[in-house]
Amino acid sequence: MSRIQVLDAATANAIAAGEVIERPMSIVKELMENSIDAGATQITVEIQDGGITLIRVRDNGCGMDEEDAKKAFICHATSKLRSLDELFSLHSMGFRGEALASIAAASKVTLTTKEPLAERGTCVKYEAGQFISCTSVGAQSGTTVEVRDLFYNLPARFKFLKKDQTEANYIQVLVERFILCHTDISFRLIKNGKTVLNSPGNCDTKSALYTVYGKEIVDSCREIDSNIDGITVKGFAGLPIISRASRSEQIFFVNQRLIRSKTITSAVDAAYTNMLMKGKYAFVILDIYMNSAELDVNVHPQKAEVRFSNESVIYRAVYHAILNTLTTESMSREYTFHPEEEKTVATKPEPAPLPFTPVATPTITKPKEDVSLTDSLPYQEVKKPAEVAKPFPERIGYSNMHFAEETPSYQPVAIPVETKSAASDPEPAVKEEEYTQPELPVSAKEESLHELTSSRVIGTLFDTYILLESKEGCLIMIDQHAAHEKILYEKLVAQEMAKEIVTQPLLTPVIVSMSRSDVCFIEENKDRLADIGFEITSMGDRDIAIRTVPAQVDPNHVKESFILMIDEWMHASRTQKNALILSLATASCKAAVKGHDKLHDIEIQGLLEQLVQLDDPYHCPHGRPIVIRLSQNEIEKEFKRIV
Repeated sequence: MSRIQVLDAATANAIAAGEVIERPMSIVKELMENSIDAGATQITVEIQDGGITLIRVRDNGCGMDEEDAKKAFICHATSKLRSLDELFSLHSMGFRGEALASIAAASKVTLTTKEPLAERGTCVKYEAGQFISCTSVGAQSGTTVEVRDLFYNLPARFKFLKKDQTEANYIQVLVERFILCHTDISFRLIKNGKTVLNSPGNCDTKSALYTVYGKEIVDSCREIDSNIDGITVKGFAGLPIISRASRSEQIFFVNQRLIRSKTITSAVDAAYTNMLMKGKYAFVILDIYMNSAELDVNVHPQKAEVRFSNESVIYRAVYHAILNTLTTESMSREYTFHPEEEKTVATKPEPAPLPFTPVATPTITKPKEDVSLTDSLPYQEVKKPAEVAKPFPERIGYSNMHFAEETPSYQPVAIPVETKSAASDPEPAVKEEEYTQPELPVSAKEESLHELTSSRVIGTLFDTYILLESKEGCLIMIDQHAAHEKILYEKLVAQEMAKEIVTQPLLTPVIVSMSRSDVCFIEENKDRLADIGFEITSMGDRDIAIRTVPAQVDPNHVKESFILMIDEWMHASRTQKNALILSLATASCKAAVKGHDKLHDIEIQGLLEQLVQLDDPYHCPHGRPIVIRLSQNEIEKEFKRIV
């Protein structure tokens, strides 16, 4: 039997380096955080060969004297923490004092530092965790750390590094993240002798966003500035047109610390419900500020995750911050015949010396008194708009009547937020009295809806698209199927959440054959299914009979909708509510008017009146656009009336 041995310091530090130093990016992160804690306003990161050959991080911070420079390489030596109690009220980026010791154990390190008022600086060298020298040198104020030949003494770790370009990309993405959060610091990234990033550090969030992503993204993002329940949420919410195929552009900071969080991710998904196509993810940058005593940052070796004391508060703050920002925004698609030309014009270099020139905010005109519209945000009642300003033509078509001649305007009931979200489990409960919807200014959304109600109906195209001419000189196209589908969907969701389900008995029960496990699941949840309008009876081990369904479910598609709901509820780890909402989206799609259905003018009028009252009249339940606008200027360009 082997004896227990106490590891020597070099071996222990090399093992610890494996937890803290995963790749060159990890070193850059630790050194930049140290520079930020030192009060630096300028940080320069220089790398060669993806950071494997050289990483140099230079700052103009407070620097260190000779004694502190030597102590900095001792494991768990830190100036940011003195007792266990301070661990739960941290305001600094680093605190465990293991970064330099771990870096020195896996590379060759040279630290040069000088305090602002000192005559000379200090240079300390380490190789493979061993102290080499400490000398007095001439130096600029601040600290410079050079890391060379990473993992040269640990070949087992070196072989897991990727190509130089890949490692360099990891570092560039990291520096971009720091630029977005620390707008008061000027960051510079030099890669193989070439400057690839240089932020102004002027405390302007849009300048930082411009530095990283460019003008197109800046124009497609809306700034977030919210304070709910003591949680401040700042950042940007991207419009659906810049959604991504992955979550790579969902960036979260908590107290300016870059983190990952399932709670925040779920809140983002819920806020963007029905705005995005399947497989698309929102572009979101969030900087969350909260009491440091309410979170634990010491739960991950690389400090990439935090633990919140009250996740429901964080969920609610993020959800409302994004939703309040997006709900005031018009989501109608602006169409152009030549997007590549628009892009070329938009990316022309501007003569202004600054890296970002803020775009002037357009003056928003209050809607006329004859149309009263409000944002259908949570906890707000929706007012019925007045009559459409311009009369519709007498007749467009009369077959396939889907609306009564006097179409009643649908008004969604005011419901709490958790009933409208489609977030992943678990879904924090939100009480209505805990949050009061703030008053919002006249919004771009209100202007857009007013444009719909005041436009002249031209007719229909292909018996599928409703054509309108707006007073502002735009051609507006509305997908009649998507519009009716969204109206039915919001009505279904509102009724279900308000427990006002109206059921319809089927003349002939619909028999559905399912697996035994599915039937057992249905039997166990028969009461919950009854609550949402499904009356189920068992017909044996594998068959069930559906005798009653919600009134809005198309009787011709009962089986399809029911199987989809059960499958999502049982097998896709969704809650009953989320599975039902997905099923309702399918049901509304089946029940809505179809393309090529001729609509009478009164039907079109009723469709428009109901459409403008929705929370989101711009996207169908599956994320497809409902409204597309084409400006008169763009049309005249095509006819060469203007150049």
